[in-house]
Amino acid sequence: MQQYNTASNQGNNTVMALNFENQALDTRVIDSELWFAANNLASMLGFGNARQAISTHVETEDVQKLDTLTKGGKQAINFVNESGMYALIFGSTKAEAKRFKHWVTSTVLPQIRKTGSYSVNKPPTITDADWQRYSRSMTIPEMAAFTDHSEQQVINALHKVMGSAVTATNPAPVMTPEMQYALDQFWSFVATQDLAKINHSHKAHELAISIPDIYALAEPWELPDTSLLYKALRLSDTPRFHRANTVMAS
Repeated sequence: MQQYNTASNQGNNTVMALNFENQALDTRVIDSELWFAANNLASMLGFGNARQAISTHVETEDVQKLDTLTKGGKQAINFVNESGMYALIFGSTKAEAKRFKHWVTSTVLPQIRKTGSYSVNKPPTITDADWQRYSRSMTIPEMAAFTDHSEQQVINALHKVMGSAVTATNPAPVMTPEMQYALDQFWSFVATQDLAKINHSHKAHELAISIPDIYALAEPWELPDTSLLYKALRLSDTPRFHRANTVMAS
């Protein structure tokens, strides 16, 4: 597990306060491992007798007593690690346990592992480069699940990054692995050619080529299907696609 960077320290471990359905849950990070206040957690999961639930469902090595500052002063309180947390979740039949499991596995732990902390109001920032990378290997529903966004939020983000016309019914195109392979195949062949002969642009930063001419130079097995290539070129980030169907004088 990655190191967690939390806001406050007590002794040789760090403290992180979480809140589930308006209930506070104390946690600690010890040697890069996250621990949860056991009785506190068991009550959240719907157990009537927290101590019995812990002794029934959690292995001894997954529990440890930690000195904790409370309103009554310093007390030794049981904490359970992630294994113990999952044992309590699966040991409960209550609806709140299912809600807690969804919350902690889909929201809390991914955010902590990515950013080092957890904030309800400040989810992990996803950069434009992140969206471009995600779009090359995931569908819109997969990106929504992975980033904890709605599909419409993903569509809006892709629209912003790619500049494509996007609506709920006409989502932004996604660079699939098949398209990326088509791009790699195409540019690998272009790299074998004399650019001075095939480039119709006089600008140093621009490459203007005739795709039909390129295909005329190649064997059928050397280049991808043209319909797939045209789709991939329009989503290409490097080199960035500029325009098509424009005649340029060499």
